Amino acid sequence: MTAPVRAAWLVAPVLAAGLVHVIVLKSGVLSRIATPLDGGRTLGGRRLLGPSKTWRGLLLMPPLTALAAGLEVALARRLPRGLTPFPGRRLKPWLLGGVLGLGYCAGELPNSFVKRRLGIPAGGSVKRLSWLQYTIDQTDSVVGCLVALRLVYRPRRIELLLAAGLGTGAHIAVDRLMSSIGLRPGSGQNPSQVAPSRLSTGGSGRLSRP
Repeated sequence: MTAPVRAAWLVAPVLAAGLVHVIVLKSGVLSRIATPLDGGRTLGGRRLLGPSKTWRGLLLMPPLTALAAGLEVALARRLPRGLTPFPGRRLKPWLLGGVLGLGYCAGELPNSFVKRRLGIPAGGSVKRLSWLQYTIDQTDSVVGCLVALRLVYRPRRIELLLAAGLGTGAHIAVDRLMSSIGLRPGSGQNPSQVAPSRLSTGGSGRLSRP
């Protein structure tokens, strides 16, 4: 019984931060820092990461996840020891939360880079092997979180497996929420919030910026 509970404790801070991030995206606040991480740079005529990976997400997710982890531990203090988050570990909850937030953001970058190389635009998909793309899209950040988690915490294998399953389910739910409220490219997103997905390199194939 304790393994599912501890796995849920691991997933909860990232889910809470993700939902707050959705609210931020929908409200349009902090739009001044919603600039692409790749700075518009291209490789072979295609963006490195694309417009959907921004500094706003990178600067928001780690502190939001750190705050959520701290609140989680504070709220769980009266629970039986076996049900509390990270029992017996000398671990700052804000540190674990911050690492999870960074892992979440970092886990999405390789996937975005590969998709731009394949000519898949941000929010786009291909007909062939679309199921594989969808699976990778929904698990990349989960893998990033679990890899980052190993730097500061050593959960049991069953906890990792359960956290992976719960995290993937939560990621799919948030992804569908974002699509339903128009926060995915091609789903009614405000065009002013999306940068051009391709920039000319003059045929040089070298990195360039606008």
